[in-house]
Amino acid sequence: MRLILSLLATLVCIFKTSAQKKYFEHKFAHFTIVKNKDTINYHTYSNGDSSSKKTILLYLQGSGSDPFYRSFKHVDTTKFSKNKELKVKKYVEIHRTLPFNLSTLPKDYLLVAISKKNIPFELVGNDFEVPKSFYENDNLMYRVWQADEVINYLADGMVKKPHKIIVLGHSEGTEVAAKLGTSNANISNIGYFSGGGNAQYYDFILDVRKTVQRGEMTEEESILEIEKVFKEVKDIYQHPNSLTKKWLGHPYKKWSSSVAPAIHNLLKINIPIYVAHGAKDKAVPIESAYLIPIEFIRNKKNNLTFKVYPNLDHSYSILPQSEKEEYIEKWDDVLTDFLQWCEKN
Repeated sequence: MRLILSLLATLVCIFKTSAQKKYFEHKFAHFTIVKNKDTINYHTYSNGDSSSKKTILLYLQGSGSDPFYRSFKHVDTTKFSKNKELKVKKYVEIHRTLPFNLSTLPKDYLLVAISKKNIPFELVGNDFEVPKSFYENDNLMYRVWQADEVINYLADGMVKKPHKIIVLGHSEGTEVAAKLGTSNANISNIGYFSGGGNAQYYDFILDVRKTVQRGEMTEEESILEIEKVFKEVKDIYQHPNSLTKKWLGHPYKKWSSSVAPAIHNLLKINIPIYVAHGAKDKAVPIESAYLIPIEFIRNKKNNLTFKVYPNLDHSYSILPQSEKEEYIEKWDDVLTDFLQWCEKN
């Protein structure tokens, strides 16, 4: 149910390697913008001189306080049956919320990512304590302000006359992209990946109803669950600025300042929008995303491309259905479709 799965909405990919160090920090250039006594940290990746790039791709990640990269050192001892000797295997596990395969990024693209308030770009280990300042600024309008400042700075000089400035939001990042698209005139295209059209509260109720349809909950139980949602939402708006009262791991301040039907902002945008959604998405129900094309048709707007990926989940992966099947990532395929669309629109 979304009540549980919303905590997993941030894309997290995992892979293994064989050394211990920061793997990605040196591959990016790191910048700061200081404004209104606040600091925005953003990061760029490119193949070659960044000033020569023709297209800017700004990625807006999903929810949570994870850095873009985090590494964990592992030491495993394996016993072999033939000689009963012990063999030590050392490796480093990398978790990443920046899903791009950097080696396949088009050569004329500049990839840009913005750190959330006081969250490092890359961390080693699990000792980092999330600062209070993160929670104080973990809301829609702050993220929109960050992205707006970064785009304007890039457009004003860091990249000389960019051909396109593309904004790609994933999960919670879609809400940021939609709001940003109503105010920043420098944006040429918007990617809306794994985001719904309704307010998230509605999606929670939709998940309960789907659970009933699968026979996993009775109607009587669903009524009680939905009443809990209503009660929680009412409490959120009675204490809209609370950082101590939390729901699903997030402070009330985040919920009250961030949750609104994204369709309201999407309909205000006139530049090309590409919505991509996995039919197997359990974090944001596909039913919520279908509101978007319906409302665009109803409002006689034709700047939307809507594409459903039948076998993919929230992170554009195919989940194994048995122990014999493997987890297959398809993010790069979805990104390729989007970038090809951007070139034509």
